[in-house]
Amino acid sequence: MTRKGIIGIDIGGTNIKAALVRGGRLSRRVRTTTHAHVGVQRSVNQIKSTITPLHSEANAIGIGIAGIIDSKKGVVKYSPNLKGWENVPLARILRREFGLPVYILNDVNAICLGEWKHGAGRGHNNLFLFTLGTGVGGAAICEGKLLFGAHGFAGEFGHTTIHAKGPLCICGQHGHIERYAGAKFIVARARKKMAKQKSSLAKYDLLTPKIIAREAARGDRVAREVFSEVGYYLGLGIANLLALFDPEIVIISGGIARAGRVLFAPIRRTVQQVVMGSKYRDFKIVPALLDDDAGIVGAALFAKLTRVNRPV
Repeated sequence: MTRKGIIGIDIGGTNIKAALVRGGRLSRRVRTTTHAHVGVQRSVNQIKSTITPLHSEANAIGIGIAGIIDSKKGVVKYSPNLKGWENVPLARILRREFGLPVYILNDVNAICLGEWKHGAGRGHNNLFLFTLGTGVGGAAICEGKLLFGAHGFAGEFGHTTIHAKGPLCICGQHGHIERYAGAKFIVARARKKMAKQKSSLAKYDLLTPKIIAREAARGDRVAREVFSEVGYYLGLGIANLLALFDPEIVIISGGIARAGRVLFAPIRRTVQQVVMGSKYRDFKIVPALLDDDAGIVGAALFAKLTRVNRPV
């Protein structure tokens, strides 16, 4: 008889991705476009339909979802990607439907768990992971435990301040990391430079960080300047992380992290220049390994670990 697995689900604003997870390995993948603006009940029904073909082979369900999550109560307090999602008792709803224990956590926390046990963070018990995409998220493993904090906000790297009088962030505060390294701000930085300098970027009608990174790797001056500056600001933020958490490894996840050397070289250079006691620290700054699977793997792992410690 095949050993039952755990259903891992990654609920994003664009896609819902799920799979059966056994020992970090995925099977029976399910992927569907997220109906983000149809209201709570229809969104919940969509999640149920994702689970339905998998639940007979599972003994638990783990879900990673963007937003403010009360993991202890299994409640989505707020999700920016799903219209109307405030104080939704998602774990209870799904538990009643499928008769399985259900555990939920913030999506970046799920990614962090996945990379910790099965990706770039294997073998390390003190690490910080942050995601680079439309926004900038973060999560920490401290002494072998996922850090939630008193109110579930631990690890909000994107909303740490590196310049008190810096540009306005979408959250309403000034000088946050996200305002320097979020995707649309990278593109805006490039366009501002293009107005003053010639650049191969001008041939693109729709600019993206991926395109800018590619042109930087090809030697375009504007593109290289953009990523040098983004890397500098991220390096300042990472230096703060090292001072606060003293991790063995910092993992960078998300689409922009795939830029490679044009991003990582200025990050590492800045960190070495500004972090306190750099010659006494043994740390690495590396890209994530699991790509889009990290959230699924981490959500399933969270269900496994929580079920052992707090059976439902």
